[in-house]
Amino acid sequence: MRRSRSWAGLAAAGLTALALVGAGAGVATAQTPTPVATIPNLTGQSTSVKFDSGFVEALTSLEVKPGATGTATVTGGTFKVGITGGNVTVYPPGSIDPYVQGMIMHEGGGLTLTKGDTKVTLENFVVDPGKPATLKGKVLANGKTVADSVTLFDLDGSTLEPISTDASAGTATLKGTTVKLSSDAAAALNKAFSTDALKGGTTVGIATIVVKLPGKGGSGAPSDMPSGGAETGGGSTSGIDLTLLAAGLATALAGAGVAVAVRRRTAGNG
Repeated sequence: MRRSRSWAGLAAAGLTALALVGAGAGVATAQTPTPVATIPNLTGQSTSVKFDSGFVEALTSLEVKPGATGTATVTGGTFKVGITGGNVTVYPPGSIDPYVQGMIMHEGGGLTLTKGDTKVTLENFVVDPGKPATLKGKVLANGKTVADSVTLFDLDGSTLEPISTDASAGTATLKGTTVKLSSDAAAALNKAFSTDALKGGTTVGIATIVVKLPGKGGSGAPSDMPSGGAETGGGSTSGIDLTLLAAGLATALAGAGVAVAVRRRTAGNG
């Protein structure tokens, strides 16, 4: 049971780090080590972005209103969209660079920006864990596809907070990554809204991602669980827990200047 919990914590926390700060794409070789944990088909939980006040003011000055499409929502200045797919593979720390690899998909929902009769839709987000990390997606203008996949936002992990796990809910949360408007997205939006006010590098907001710990039922429906759970490889996981995992993540994120720790919550303490 202890080993199962260790694998679950390793896979989920590695996933959150991958999703928000870009652990790196990596290249497989003949010497690729055996993974210690894999989530082959991730589904459930969400990614949200709390809009920066400066970004909101810029949109207001341009008379552009943010909204949501599909399963996404915009409430109280926060955009939220569900995680619908993806995968993550975790290798023994130090055996390969990066040791956390994969992607996270958010299909069926997106962000809309509307001014008068012009409506730009950014949807079907995919987190690309490259260096630097980016979030790509589909762009539509008044319902017509402009680009199937383009870099919309750059992800800056230097503001990342410690990973937080909630045993009672069976979830892992990583928040604090700064989401910035990409140069390509800024140019496209400027063209759509006939302005030059939007700049690449503009802070859009702060991101939070919540995922289910593999093997944890929590309070969510079965469909919220990562499909197939966490598979274990032949690598050694003996003695690994979330505390040791934090040190491994700190090493993986050192390039982004991120100090990583783990906060654990149980039903008895918040």
